[in-house]
Amino acid sequence: MAVADAAARLPEGLSAVQVAALDLAEFHSAPPQLEHRLLSLLIAEGALTLLLTNWDNCVERSRQDAEPIPAARDDREAEDLRGAFILKIHGCCTRPPTLLVTSDQLGELAGQWTKVAFQARLAESTMIFVGIGDVAHYARTRINELAALVDHARIRVVSPSIHDNWDQSAWREILPTLPVERRIKATARDFLDQLAREWVMQLVDCLRASDPDSAAVTGVTTAFGAFSASEALEWLRRASVEPVVGTSVVRDSAAESLLEAIGLLAREHVTDGAEGADEQASIRFLRRSAVLIYEKRFEAMICRPRRTTTDLELAASERAQDYVALKGARTTIEILVAASSVRGPRPTCLPAVSVVDPETPVDDLLAHSEQVRVNLTYTDDVLAAA
Repeated sequence: MAVADAAARLPEGLSAVQVAALDLAEFHSAPPQLEHRLLSLLIAEGALTLLLTNWDNCVERSRQDAEPIPAARDDREAEDLRGAFILKIHGCCTRPPTLLVTSDQLGELAGQWTKVAFQARLAESTMIFVGIGDVAHYARTRINELAALVDHARIRVVSPSIHDNWDQSAWREILPTLPVERRIKATARDFLDQLAREWVMQLVDCLRASDPDSAAVTGVTTAFGAFSASEALEWLRRASVEPVVGTSVVRDSAAESLLEAIGLLAREHVTDGAEGADEQASIRFLRRSAVLIYEKRFEAMICRPRRTTTDLELAASERAQDYVALKGARTTIEILVAASSVRGPRPTCLPAVSVVDPETPVDDLLAHSEQVRVNLTYTDDVLAAA
C-alpha cells in the first residue's frame, strides 16, 4: 500500500509516516509460522478465543486455502460476526482505518467494543498471554484492561524469559501478585504445540478408553500419534465435509468411529493371513486426510448427521476430483465414510464420477480417463461387522 494512497483514508491521529512504518514491517506479507497455524486450528476447533494486539494478518493467512478464519477489526464487524473469529483489538493492516496506534486512539477507541464483545466470555475464561515477553507501551493499556476482566487466579503468562527476568519484566508491574506456577517458561510455538497436542489427545484417549486391550485400537492410535499436533488437526479438519469454524472435529464421535474403523480394517487384513503383518505396521496416515492400510489407500470423510444421499454423493465426487487433481488419473478411488445418520439410501459405489477440469486441453482429455469409480465404505458397517 502506497503512503500517498493511504493518507486519504487515515484514521484521525494516524500519520502517513506511521502507515509507512507499518508497510515496512511487511504485515501484509510476513510468512505465517507454525504458531500462527496452530492458533488458526485451535480457533477452528473452538478450543480458544483469540484476542490479538498485532496488526498483521498472519493467523488469517496461515490456512486460508483450507479454512478461512474470519476476523473482527472493529465494533461493527464484532457485532456482525457470529461463531468463532479473531478479535483484533488494535485493528488490522488489511483495513487501515481500523488501526489504533497513537496513545489517544488506544485510550479512547479500543476499550469499549472489546469489552462489549467479550466481557461475558472473559469472566468465565482462563486468560493466557502468549508471545508478549516484553509488553510494548502501546499494548499496556489494553492488557491492563483485559487482565482486569478476569479473576487473577485464571491468568497465565507464557514467555521463555518470564522466570529469569521477572524482576525487570513489565509483567511484574501489570500482575505483581502472579504466582510462580502461573508464569510458564516456554516459547509461543512450544506452548501452542503442547496445547494443540493436549486437544488432540482427547480423541486418542477416548478411543483407548473404549477398548483398552484392543490391538486394533493400539495400532491406529500409535499410527495416528506419528503426526505432529498441527498435522493431526489438519488431517481431521480436512476429513470433515464442510467443517464449521468453532465446531470441534476432535470432539465429534464420528472422528472416533473413523479411527476405530481404520484399526479394524487393518486387523481384518492381519486375520486374512498377511505374512508378518500387524495392525500398527499396516497403518500409515497421509497428509490431506488419507490413510494407507497395507498399501490400500482410503480417502477419509467425516459427515455431519442428517446428510442426504445427494450430499454424500456430491462430497464423495469432490474428494475424487481433488485426489485426481493431486495424484493424476486413477480407475478407482476408495473412500472411508463416517456418516452415522443419512437421510435416504447410502450409496456404496459411484461408478462414473467425472474428474475432468472444464479447462483441460482436448489433447490431455484423450490421454487420460475422464471418469473414475468411487467405492464407499462406511465406518458403521465396519464396526458392526467386528
